[in-house]
Amino acid sequence: MFCEKCGANLPAGTKFCGGCGARTEAQPAVTQEQSTPSPAPPRPAVPPRTSPAAASGGAPQTALAYTPQPGAEPLSVGQYIVMLLLLCIPILNIILIFVWSFSSGRNLNKKNLARAFLIFLAVGFVLVLVGGGALMGVLESIMDGYY
Repeated sequence: MFCEKCGANLPAGTKFCGGCGARTEAQPAVTQEQSTPSPAPPRPAVPPRTSPAAASGGAPQTALAYTPQPGAEPLSVGQYIVMLLLLCIPILNIILIFVWSFSSGRNLNKKNLARAFLIFLAVGFVLVLVGGGALMGVLESIMDGYY
């Protein structure tokens, strides 16, 4: 028997799923009078995840191992220091931000940091344009009274 919601393997006669807590429908007993047998439920492609609550309910617990994806390893402190020092060089910083943001095969942490820098640059550029325009308008109105 399998849970219809999460696909967990259930012992016969259970009323609730040990993995997600969903109510299971009682399966009618198969009699000799039925001419067509019911098809077997499909097995899930991946092993179902079990929660700590399911482990206390007697359901077998499946061990889930974390395998990091390539490029998702955390950066060391030294790598962050080198990145920040490279971003202090005037023209090189803009080039590196775009390369780190949009190239494939980069470390995910480096890519996210570069994208955050791009967002800050865009917001700062808009604020400078709006603030500069407002300042120019104020200066123009002040100077208009003198001439």
